[in-house]
Amino acid sequence: MKKQYKILAILFGIIVISCQELDLEPKGILGEPELFGNEFGVKKYFSGIYNDLPIEDFLYFGTDSETAYRPDNYWEQGKKSLGNMSGEFFNSWVGVDNDGFAYWPYARIRDINTFIENFPGYKDKYKEDVFNELLGEAYFLRAFYYFGLAKRYGGVPIIKEVQNPLADAEILEVPRNTEYETWKFIYEDLTFAIENMGKTSETGRANKYVAAALLSRSMLYAGSIAKYSQYLGFQGEAATSAGLAGMEPSQADEFFQYCVDAGNIVEEGPYSLYTKNYPDKATNFANLFLDPISPENIFIKSYDMTVPHNTRLRHSYDALMCPQPDMSSFVGAESYPPLDFMELYEMPDFVNSDGTPVRFDSRSDIKNGMEPRMLGTMYFDGDELRGSTFSIQKGIYKNFDALASEADNGSSAAPINSADNRILGGRGWTTEIDGVTYNITGAHGHFDDQGGENNGWGSAFIRKYVNPDMPTNDVREYRSDQHWVVFRLGEIYLNSAEALYELGNREEAFNYIEMIRDRAGTSVIRPAIDMTTTNIGSINKANYPYQLENSLQFIRDERARELYGENHWWWDLRRWRTADQVLNQFRHRVLSCYFVADEGKYIYLDEINRWNRSWTASNACYYEPIPWGEIGKNENLLPQNPLY
Repeated sequence: MKKQYKILAILFGIIVISCQELDLEPKGILGEPELFGNEFGVKKYFSGIYNDLPIEDFLYFGTDSETAYRPDNYWEQGKKSLGNMSGEFFNSWVGVDNDGFAYWPYARIRDINTFIENFPGYKDKYKEDVFNELLGEAYFLRAFYYFGLAKRYGGVPIIKEVQNPLADAEILEVPRNTEYETWKFIYEDLTFAIENMGKTSETGRANKYVAAALLSRSMLYAGSIAKYSQYLGFQGEAATSAGLAGMEPSQADEFFQYCVDAGNIVEEGPYSLYTKNYPDKATNFANLFLDPISPENIFIKSYDMTVPHNTRLRHSYDALMCPQPDMSSFVGAESYPPLDFMELYEMPDFVNSDGTPVRFDSRSDIKNGMEPRMLGTMYFDGDELRGSTFSIQKGIYKNFDALASEADNGSSAAPINSADNRILGGRGWTTEIDGVTYNITGAHGHFDDQGGENNGWGSAFIRKYVNPDMPTNDVREYRSDQHWVVFRLGEIYLNSAEALYELGNREEAFNYIEMIRDRAGTSVIRPAIDMTTTNIGSINKANYPYQLENSLQFIRDERARELYGENHWWWDLRRWRTADQVLNQFRHRVLSCYFVADEGKYIYLDEINRWNRSWTASNACYYEPIPWGEIGKNENLLPQNPLY
């Protein structure tokens, strides 16, 4: 019994002590005074908000997923990237996804509003300039999240104050603002940020020039949407009639001018086009994306190999862009440049004027005459990476006494492609012709017996963002940490050029194009202004629903050349309202290399991708549906966006 009493006494003591501890402040938890009352605390508070910014980078999934910015099995981004989804890369994994992924970051917007609302209570703890900079930074962050919303949904609820979750439904169920009001709100937040933020910041955080770069990009989007949405045929849709999905064409110039003004602010900053590796303009362009202190970088998102991989601060880009085993120790390349985009650049003819294929002495001769920017964007036969040389060939012709067109885009039904004349094979296969043994393919494709993984579909691999200094053994999943360039001066020049042209300032627009093309190493630095009109685009020769001047199409093409692989293409097609035409049964073409045995020469042919895969976007892609789960909580979000 005495033992039992002792045990009860001990338990009672523990209970008493525990009750006393309940009156203490939790240890190790930072409250608002600790976070908002000093710069380090604010930095800690902002860190999670920065980490969730809607930046479509190495990890972004272009397919339907509620965690598209924070994917779970994120090594697979190489298969499901925005470039793959939109047709910018060729691959065998995904096609266009019109359904969105229910992006609705109002929890983060609440965090920012909490700061904006309560931070003034700590003003006496800061120097005035520091206080203003931190408050401006919060406005920048809020604008970034609203930009992610506006470019998907059009008009969304503008919430500037922290909502009380216990308030009445009529207060909490905030209706959507118009699309014009939403874009204007982004403008106002960024204008406040620019006026209050400093000129410098540590890497990974914003300053006034970063805010101006976001303003440049977002206002170009808004201007395009205002001008071209009239051609979508959505006038009878309830959301369009209410101004929630679409704006008046008369509002376009307002936003284009905001874009130009923002670009002028960026140009006041300490930025310049990257030229460190001149006179080698190809290497220079490739290194632009690998140099963390490039003077062209305005804002970058950093990665770090020293952190655990599940923090999403590593990525797998190298492992999924390079062929295995020579240049990758993982599954190998997943994405390849199609001919449709390659031919936007200056490159040598591979078909003679009489229609016959050009004969090359070596496969790598295809690089002769390519603009340096193209060589800095893509790897071709003969290029070196990680101690190995690219070897890219599809097959062998015993003879090719025909026009290039007679190959019928690679069809096996074409007589010239009969099995006893055109020889295709798998990795390492050989064949004997007239007593001579030949390798049918190169070491890096194209392999007729393999699928899309680690198979060089065409004659090039992606070079942009690939880190050549990694040992091949380290090129695996979650082993890459090169930064992502969120904003760079080259993009701002292109934004300004397009906006100026839309405003009728053609010569001034081409001043920016000239600077971009001079750095690119093109033969023609400043093309003549061509004001004749067309409705035919360059990619897929698509029919646009409107006419535009050929010089404006040239600016759009220059954007595609300069920003290839940087996840702009899909959003550009959407804001130009041309996605459903450019990606209308869009079948990638590939540039295929063959050895002609009886001549000892090489030829390149324009072929349809082997699987005849097509990419198609409907006109429902321009406005993603407001998430139905959110409508279930708030019917004031209706009417739903067009075609949903």
